[in-house]
Amino acid sequence: MQFIFGFLLIVLSASSVFSATVQFQTTSLGTVNGQSLFRNLYTLTDTALQTNQALDIDFDPALYGTLSNGQGPGNFSILLLQPNNPPGAAGLFSALATSTTQPPISFSVSFIFLGAGQPSSQSFAINQYSSTGTLLSTVTSGVTTLAGTTTVPEPGGFVLGGLGLLAISGWCCGMRRPPVREADRNY
Repeated sequence: MQFIFGFLLIVLSASSVFSATVQFQTTSLGTVNGQSLFRNLYTLTDTALQTNQALDIDFDPALYGTLSNGQGPGNFSILLLQPNNPPGAAGLFSALATSTTQPPISFSVSFIFLGAGQPSSQSFAINQYSSTGTLLSTVTSGVTTLAGTTTVPEPGGFVLGGLGLLAISGWCCGMRRPPVREADRNY
């Protein structure tokens, strides 16, 4: 039993225990046809992207209109999927690494903002794709943070779940059955 606990502890300690940090800065670009145009600069500050990993940022269709002018370093393939196409679908800014990269990595995209005031945080994911473009797994996910604010990355769910399982197993195995009295034995 101790072997199993040791094995689980090694596996969990080797797992990723952080979420990536993606910070954003918003710049107003004025109005186009009466709609507010903005540009976001995103910076991935603490995570290297491996070949065929992509930073994917969601654009809520209720808050964002047309996405345009997506930019990133030369070793990235940029893809923009428009919000509400099909109706109700989120927009997507995707930056796929064509080779291994080192942080910090910056990207930008312009967009029509349909909400009131300034754009705020967005959901993001770092996804692993195959060489043919098939989604293999989500490496980590989170929410973008305003540049200049500090956040403490949260541990990944796999690690937290594994530690909980390890604690419960240890508690259950630590409970001992009361000794069987000689009078209760069946001969």
